Amino acid sequence: MIILKDKNTYILRLKRGEYVIKSLEKLAIREKLKSASFTAIGALDQVELAHYNVAKKKYSSKKFNSEMELVNMTGNISWYDGKPLVHAHASLSNPDMSVVGGHFVEGRVSGTCEISLNVLGNRIEKQYDPETGLKLMVP
Repeated sequence: MIILKDKNTYILRLKRGEYVIKSLEKLAIREKLKSASFTAIGALDQVELAHYNVAKKKYSSKKFNSEMELVNMTGNISWYDGKPLVHAHASLSNPDMSVVGGHFVEGRVSGTCEISLNVLGNRIEKQYDPETGLKLMVP
């Protein structure tokens, strides 16, 4: 991971073989980030996306094991149970240029992944919400 830092912004370039979510979790710990928001583009393979069914309180997921363009990823980093929690959604393009999207579970970089991460000054915590079954931000 290559990092350029300018005040509250990090520009990251992940290398081939690195995993997006794991890399962001490691960065949050190493840099002692309180919380952050980010966007990303790039090329991935071994991608897992998910969809959350609120009524069932359950994720369903699908794995893609081919080269995909990361058209857009948007997410945030907060904290849950003393660990960084990366929450991201993504749109990805298949080789035929059809687009799939959803909750981004993980993806391995096949070409590059460029991330613009904005650090926030306050720590955002999440806690489990029994009504939705999700880990939600708390004030």
